[in-house]
Formats: sequence, structure tokens, C-alpha cells
Amino acid sequence: MPTPSDSPKPLPLLHSMDLDVNIFDTDCYGVMWHGAYTKWLEMGRVKLLEAQGYIFPKPGDPEGYVFPVVEQNLKYKRSAPYGDKLVLSTRLAVDGYKLLFLQNFRSQQADQVTLEAVTTVVVVDAQWRVQRRLPEALKAIIGLSGIA
Repeated sequence: MPTPSDSPKPLPLLHSMDLDVNIFDTDCYGVMWHGAYTKWLEMGRVKLLEAQGYIFPKPGDPEGYVFPVVEQNLKYKRSAPYGDKLVLSTRLAVDGYKLLFLQNFRSQQADQVTLEAVTTVVVVDAQWRVQRRLPEALKAIIGLSGIA
């Protein structure tokens, strides 16, 4: 199971976003429900790529690529109570043809990490074929142009 410490070295890309722990994200104990983290992790991955200029295709676009999750590992560090303000930081690493998103949530009030995550995605074309080499356009966006 990959962890942030044994993952490939991240690229010099970083996206951070603020979020509130809303009532609909909490469980019966008033803390962020473990399943609520996954939607925010997805949002962080999307926002990082969009910030680099990637335009996600509309469904059915024959020229587009999608990024299905093939593995996701979460390490819960501390609870995030209702009303807490969190910062989600997202970095990107490349492992062959796989993209690894290294993410963490940090409580602004407690100044502590609440969750660390490593999410592995692959690149799939419109015919759902896994791309065993990263597309050149994607490599250019993430700063890997000209690298095999």
C-alpha cells in the first residue's frame, strides 16, 4: 500500500483549497464522515489539473481522456468536527503511466493534518483503453514535455 512517504517524488505542482466541514459531511458524532473525504479528494484532483490548463471533456467526447481511480489509500490522522475549516492540498507524482495524487487535509483551527491520501489514477481514452504512455498533451500540461 503506497503511502505519502514511499510514493514517487511529486512534481512541482501544488493546488490548495479551503473548505468547511458542513453538517451534511458529518456523522452522528459531529465529525467529518470518512466517506465525505472522497468527494473532496476528487475535487482537489480536478482543480489541480484545471489550474494547469487541462480542460475535462464532456461525456462522450471522442477526443477526451478520463482518469478513473484504480487505487486509493487514506490515513485518518484526527477528527475534523462540524464547523472546522480545512485546507486540502493536492500534489501530483507520476509512476510510469499512472498519476498519483498526494493529498492532505489540514485543520486551520488545530493546525494539524486530519487525513493523508494517495490516489492512483490511469488515463483512459474515449473507447476506455488504458493509455500505457501518458498523452503528450497531458505531459505538456503537467510539465513533463519531452520526457519518455
